[in-house]
Amino acid sequence: MTKLNQNMTPLFSTLKDVYAERGIVPFHVPGHKKGAGMDKEFFDFIGKNAFSIDVTIFKMVDGLHQPKSCIKEAQDLAADAYGVKKSFFAVNGTSGAIQAMIMSVVKSGEKILVPRNVHKSVTAAIILSGAEPIYMNPEIDDDLGIAHGVKPETVENMLKQHSDIKAVLIINPTYYGVATDIKRIADIAHSYDIPLIVDEAHGPHLHFHEDLPISAVDAGADICAQSTHKIIGALTQMSLLHVNSDRVDQNRVQQILSLLHTTSPSYILMASLDCARRQIATEGRELLTRTIGLAHKLRSQVNKIPGISSFGIEIVGREGIYAFDPTKLTITARDLGLTGFQLETLLVDEYNIQVELSDYYNVLALITLGDSEESISKLSDALTSISERFFGKDEINRKSLKMPAIPEAVLIPREAFNSEKNKVLFAESEGKICGELIMAYPPGIPIICPGERITEDIIEHIKELKEAELHIQGMDDPELEYINVIEEEDAVYIYTEKMKNQLFGVPLNLGANKTGIEFGLEALWDNYPDVFDEMEVIEIERQKEDFSVQNLRYKNTILDTCERVAHTVNMAVKDGYRPITIGGDHSIALGTISGVAKEKNIGVIWMDAHGDMNTNETTLTGNIHGMPLALLQGIGDTDLCNCFFDGPKIKSENVVLFGVRDLDEQEREIINKTGVKVVFYDEIAQRGIDVVLDEIKEYLEVDNLHISFDIDVLNPEYAPGVSLPVRGGFTPDDIFHSFKYLFKNYTITSVDIVEFNPIYDRNSKTMEFVKELTEYVKNPD
Repeated sequence: MTKLNQNMTPLFSTLKDVYAERGIVPFHVPGHKKGAGMDKEFFDFIGKNAFSIDVTIFKMVDGLHQPKSCIKEAQDLAADAYGVKKSFFAVNGTSGAIQAMIMSVVKSGEKILVPRNVHKSVTAAIILSGAEPIYMNPEIDDDLGIAHGVKPETVENMLKQHSDIKAVLIINPTYYGVATDIKRIADIAHSYDIPLIVDEAHGPHLHFHEDLPISAVDAGADICAQSTHKIIGALTQMSLLHVNSDRVDQNRVQQILSLLHTTSPSYILMASLDCARRQIATEGRELLTRTIGLAHKLRSQVNKIPGISSFGIEIVGREGIYAFDPTKLTITARDLGLTGFQLETLLVDEYNIQVELSDYYNVLALITLGDSEESISKLSDALTSISERFFGKDEINRKSLKMPAIPEAVLIPREAFNSEKNKVLFAESEGKICGELIMAYPPGIPIICPGERITEDIIEHIKELKEAELHIQGMDDPELEYINVIEEEDAVYIYTEKMKNQLFGVPLNLGANKTGIEFGLEALWDNYPDVFDEMEVIEIERQKEDFSVQNLRYKNTILDTCERVAHTVNMAVKDGYRPITIGGDHSIALGTISGVAKEKNIGVIWMDAHGDMNTNETTLTGNIHGMPLALLQGIGDTDLCNCFFDGPKIKSENVVLFGVRDLDEQEREIINKTGVKVVFYDEIAQRGIDVVLDEIKEYLEVDNLHISFDIDVLNPEYAPGVSLPVRGGFTPDDIFHSFKYLFKNYTITSVDIVEFNPIYDRNSKTMEFVKELTEYVKNPD
């Protein structure tokens, strides 16, 4: 139930009853001055009333960018009518609303899950935002020749594969009136604590009638865009953008709309939206009952015409179809031997009827609040006449060509848009980066998008489409003899995860004083050159040591190495890179974290079977690889504590020891004294890794995070190649799950992967794991 008086039209009433009624003398734009300066023929056709309310922004009529009076009241009434937190008038059409919607929830480099068959406004928004699209395929109906909705299972599977997705976008309903189980999709998105955003261009009426599919806002979507000029009565270009939850920042939506919207919005168009909202809110159910009845009647008539048909509610239950909007009539005459394009031409040229669209098989007719018995009769009669003329001709064969797999994305859309393009022969384009969009009708899904790599399968598929005479759209060359491509050297990159890594290697074994660790880098390099070939090695330069000091073994060489590591890492961070450092023993973390901490306030996740919180006074071995976490907090030998710069590098409350299985007694005392949070492996195994990770997220109130990973945190069964194995521990799946969680919830500034000892490895298990973890950190999915 609404709370406000939906009979009110604050914006339209102000324009009509205040501004126009008072006979204001205009000394403001527009320059036609209430029509006096307008071309006479145009003025006579449009009429004086329209010109009398064609005004610009001033106090009396409020302003769209910072509404305070009648526009604010009109938007509040819209929110009340739809039962949402906030509604915005979108004056750049639903395309502009969709762009604002997407830009409100994702930023540059962030991932958004979208169907492959999105409207070009979604692609435009992804280009403008610099986001990275993760595509999912809708369900294809070969019989009807169209794409339906995306299944909830598809959404859930994609979110499991890409844990760092920031938002899910769904088209619901489709242009053809097909709706997916959007309530279930909303629940899935919210289980990942990310917003569901909906292109509901074709559903502004759904909220107002129980015989229609559930609307996005009623299903729990966080934000949705609607074309109020499609089914209900606003003028062309007017749309609504609804914010429906706290997962979307209303202030950010307003800011982005202000960036995208014209500073001279049409008050005539906005007034039409104000009145369209009144109509649908006060008379919507009655008007829609009549409209749905007309649609059912017309569909029934169409299905009795020989050679012509229109699907209806009977398709519900097919893959991707949970509900159906009967006001959309998809009409096919392929049994008459007519393509949708040919049928549209006949209707407009010979019967004076214009449909909404046509594809290879179908035309789409919209039944709206403005239809009548007379209008549907004209369409029915025209189709009957066409049937009489063409019945008995050969039918059009259904051509079902399996689409190739979604190709590799080399560039995100913004990068592809800004990169230089070159024309090459399409037949010779395999392996090139595509510079344009190519899609086929049916089913209207891109075969390849800008920034994706052209494959042999794609070239062959498009050849088959051309031979089948299906409609291919989006090419610069309509014959597709040539295609625009982006050469690797011409690609323009922006800031994304894949661009900001630098790989360093430190073959230090003196902190552990156990042979084998120093050979780890060479083994990785020899076996996986594609992963490690760009690794910059920081060589160990032996310093003069005082071997009478047994509690700080090789102190001078370790300090010298860590100073140089810190300098190198610091320069990488200053240049905007994420340093990934491969060890070597864990003492190198004194250098890596010092280098990062000089520039950023960081938290540290220390993944290790051991605590590494000993000091020169508590150590039993004198090995410095058991001390770096204490030294980084300013506890222990002064020289080592002051590595790279004086004083502590991290705060104890910003440190979490994760997966510990072996602590010395005196080490426990230091941990208790500092208050460092320790999460033992047994606790994680008992309570569940997700529960513990969520608690860490609540505990660590930092934006930037360093992950220092010691391979011995793994169960030796999976990673035997370490110097000090400890019974029990994580599986590789546990580690990848944890890394994905941390990458999703923090800005990961830097990562250490240490203590790989190839001498103790078996069947290259540990080496393979180090390779796979490094690949993930370089390109987190």
